[in-house]
Amino acid sequence: MINNHLNNYIINLSMKKLNYVIDTHTHLGYWKTLKECENNLLYNFNNYDISYALVSIDQTEIYRENLKVMPFLTSLDYILDFVRRNKGFGILIWFRTLHFSKKDALAIDKFISEHQELVHGLKFHPTLSQTKCTSKKLEPFLKIARKYNLPILVHTALDEYANINELATLAKNNHDINFIAAHLELGSNNKYALSKLKEVSNLYGDTAWVNMESLREAKKLNIINKIMFGSDSPIDGKDTLNHKFYKGYFSNKIGLRKDDYDKLMYKNALKIYSIDEKNLITRYQWDKSPR
Repeated sequence: MINNHLNNYIINLSMKKLNYVIDTHTHLGYWKTLKECENNLLYNFNNYDISYALVSIDQTEIYRENLKVMPFLTSLDYILDFVRRNKGFGILIWFRTLHFSKKDALAIDKFISEHQELVHGLKFHPTLSQTKCTSKKLEPFLKIARKYNLPILVHTALDEYANINELATLAKNNHDINFIAAHLELGSNNKYALSKLKEVSNLYGDTAWVNMESLREAKKLNIINKIMFGSDSPIDGKDTLNHKFYKGYFSNKIGLRKDDYDKLMYKNALKIYSIDEKNLITRYQWDKSPR
C-alpha cells in the first residue's frame, strides 16, 4: 500500500498540468456523413487536448448536392444524446429562420428549460438562412436568449447577410444580449471586425479560421478579453486542429502574456458562455525538464 502511494506521488511529480483550452465553435454536420463528422470531432477533441467544446448541429437551410438535413426537432434529441455520451461537451442550439415554425421556438424554450446545465447559447448562420441579423425573423430567438441569459454565436463573413455591420447593429439594439462574431468576418483581414468589437460593448469574437497574427491588432486595441478560441472543428476533416492557424494558438505564436493567453484560450469563454470550470477536462503531459 505504501509503495502504491509512493509510486503515485512520483508520477504526479513527473507530470504537469496543461493550460485549459475551450473550443467555443465546433460542429456536428454532414462532412461526409454525420457519423464520420462525429468521429472526426472526437478525434480533434481528444488528440489536441481540448478541455471543453461547444457543439452545434448543422441546420443548413440552403441545401446543396441533395443534402438532407436532419429535421430540427430530431436534431435536438441527437445533440443531447451526443453530449451525454461524451464528457466535455456543451450545446449551442443552431436556429433557422427560412423554415421557422412556432413549434421550433417552443421546442427550443422547452429544451433549454429542461437542460439548462448543458445549453450555453444559441447559434445562427445568416448566409445559410439567407436572413440578415437585422431581420425581424430573429425576434423569437432574441426573446429566448433574453429569457435564459444566453449569448448568440453568429457566423460573420464578407457577404450581404453575414457582414459584421449587420451583427453590430443587432448588438447595439439589444444591449442585454451578448453576441459573438464567429470568424471575425471570414475572408477579411479581421481589422474592421476587431474595431467593431472595440466599439460595441456586448459584441465579442471567436478565432475560427482567424490567423493568430490578426490578434496583434486586438492587443493594440486592448480587446483580448473579448475574443475566444474557436476552430470550426471538424469542418476541415480529422486534423482540423493541425492547421497552421490553430498551431499558432496552441504555441502562443504572438507571445501573449499568460493572463491574456489564458483569457483567449478559456477564461473569456467561461464567463461569456457561463461554463462551470469544474466541467473542464484536465489534461496532463509528462514533464521532461532536466532534474
